[in-house]
Amino acid sequence: MNIVDKIKAIPNLCHLSGCKTNQIKAAQKELDLEFPDEFIDYVKEFGAISFYGTEWTGLNVDGYLNVVDATKNERSLCKGFPQGYFVLENQAIDGILILVNSKGAVYSYQSGNKPVLICKTMTEYLDICLNRG
Repeated sequence: MNIVDKIKAIPNLCHLSGCKTNQIKAAQKELDLEFPDEFIDYVKEFGAISFYGTEWTGLNVDGYLNVVDATKNERSLCKGFPQGYFVLENQAIDGILILVNSKGAVYSYQSGNKPVLICKTMTEYLDICLNRG
């Protein structure tokens, strides 16, 4: 099952409206990186999502859930923020962030440390998030 179908199956999912290709391209340009296909599919359909206490960044949203704002903010706070990564989730626990690179791999990151691989895909990470509920 692809990421969009898995997200659609989440009970009581909160989401925004999907975004357009030009918004995705503008966000990629502003962050100077390319989003992986799974992230693009996700934001085109949902914008940003919230479920089971989990909030994923995206587009068509302002503030801390906007992927551009969240990533730029973390880059400014942490000089060692890894290049080519963006913030998918701020766990708000001990400064732990969930980052994704342009290949779609998902990492746990804490300022001052190297990113630690959690999953090879966002779909795999979604399964971990769903198990929280």
